[in-house]
Amino acid sequence: MSDRISLGRKNTSINVTENEDCLKGGSRPFLLVESKGHGLHAFVNQKLQGSGYGNGSNVRFNFSAPISLKAGKNDVTILSLTVGIQNAGPHYEWMPAGLTNVKIKGLNKGLLDISGYTWTYKIGLDGEQLGAPFGMKSVNWVSTTEPPKNQPLKWYKAVVDPPTGNEPVGLDMIHMGKGLAWLNGQPTGIYWPRLVSCENPCVKACDYRGSFKPDKCVTGCGEPSQRWYHVPRSWFKPSGNVLVILEEVGGDPTKVTFSKRKMSTIYSSIAEDYPSIDLESWKPDIDDDSSQDKAPRAHLKCPDSTQISAVNFASFGNPAGPCGSYSLGDCHDPSSKSVVEKACLNRNECTIELTEMDFSKDPCPGSTKKLAVEAVCM
Repeated sequence: MSDRISLGRKNTSINVTENEDCLKGGSRPFLLVESKGHGLHAFVNQKLQGSGYGNGSNVRFNFSAPISLKAGKNDVTILSLTVGIQNAGPHYEWMPAGLTNVKIKGLNKGLLDISGYTWTYKIGLDGEQLGAPFGMKSVNWVSTTEPPKNQPLKWYKAVVDPPTGNEPVGLDMIHMGKGLAWLNGQPTGIYWPRLVSCENPCVKACDYRGSFKPDKCVTGCGEPSQRWYHVPRSWFKPSGNVLVILEEVGGDPTKVTFSKRKMSTIYSSIAEDYPSIDLESWKPDIDDDSSQDKAPRAHLKCPDSTQISAVNFASFGNPAGPCGSYSLGDCHDPSSKSVVEKACLNRNECTIELTEMDFSKDPCPGSTKKLAVEAVCM
């Protein structure tokens, strides 16, 4: 998780004489930038002239946009973005990124190459230095019921109440581009609900066996790589919570919402003397007694698109109580919970066999034991 702004600011200046045709009604000159990745915002005299980006297949790109100049000194500022720098593969540390050439086309003297000019460099934005992430009153915030939409490099601030209930909370950023968010000065990290490419075919189940390829196990085609960003409830105050968002690309802040994660609880209780026949695959073949060798199994399955996130209760022995009210009996294997967690956590469904391989200890020899489990799906 990062609370730092992933922008590098490069500045230089050029002098323009009064006899330039572009100052007398002629065609506007163009700013040309070559970059090896991954994005940029271009400013002239503190005014945004345009933005450019690479893509997941080719991070290199060329930027071209008409610019407005004035007679005399003109400040040129380029905010350079690098996102998802390669961190594996041969010589990955030598993979280039950032600006290579900066030129201005359309002046009276022809193409002006300003790549070799003296550039100053600074990390971050002025708003960060002024304390904007903390909602500081020293920042000149503009109060409005209609905040600007789909504009890059905008700071937004809102006072919000905590969501009701005690479910986990996430910040829904599907209608935003890319940036950072803070709640009461605490960073939720970088948000970037980038859509997964539809160019490569998706698979229903992943199988990573064999040689590795980046596109070997593509899922969620056309869907955002991440939509909700967790906000711990401990960060909320009873009222007057300050939510600050820095949008780097452009989005609609009026559609940012808090979502509550609904949890469901699943249960399983099965004893050693439970019939071991798999009813779904069983066929009445009296000559086939292979099913008799199967041990009883506890099966847990979450609703679609959820996973087992926690095991609230697990006991192999003689647990008591009905579903939702399980309690330990006087016979309990202390490794029960770790066995179930190993088999089930972060899975949509799992099966635990009641065998000595899973439960190495016999907590009560000579008696029929059972396994009771309560788990949470999220």
